[in-house]
Amino acid sequence: MSTLACVDSPSDFIRRYGVDAKIVEFEESVETVEAAARAAGAPPSDIVKTLLLIVDGRPMAVLLPGDRKLDYRKLSELTKASKIRMASPDEIEELTGLMPGGLTPLSECIRGLKVIVDGSIASKERVWTGGGSMNALANVSVRDLLRALRPIVADVSQ
Repeated sequence: MSTLACVDSPSDFIRRYGVDAKIVEFEESVETVEAAARAAGAPPSDIVKTLLLIVDGRPMAVLLPGDRKLDYRKLSELTKASKIRMASPDEIEELTGLMPGGLTPLSECIRGLKVIVDGSIASKERVWTGGGSMNALANVSVRDLLRALRPIVADVSQ
């Protein structure tokens, strides 16, 4: 997948899919869960990490709450995959045009992939996701995010 398919900004994505979301820029970096939670004034469970994985040679996005970790066994069982690994920083930039700390699910790059959202996120009303840069977050309606991304919702965290 080339970055040409996903040159849109998170704001463009929000408008295109009618997502109830607000991008907030911060002075400090929000590239870690801890920094994002502090800046947003939210618990880590309300910060959503967007992970880019290579699953049997194909890119896949997994959205997890900030206080949970990916359970590779659960993901392997769900996808029937034999090889799962995190994408390298170079692969993330090549596939999305974004740096690892600025990855956002509000992107055609992510929407164009197979997306899995951890079930614990689906029960929330709103969450904070990456906003497209290392200094931005998006406060997003979970219902709208799920509608726009059309993900598989499953328990893939521990």
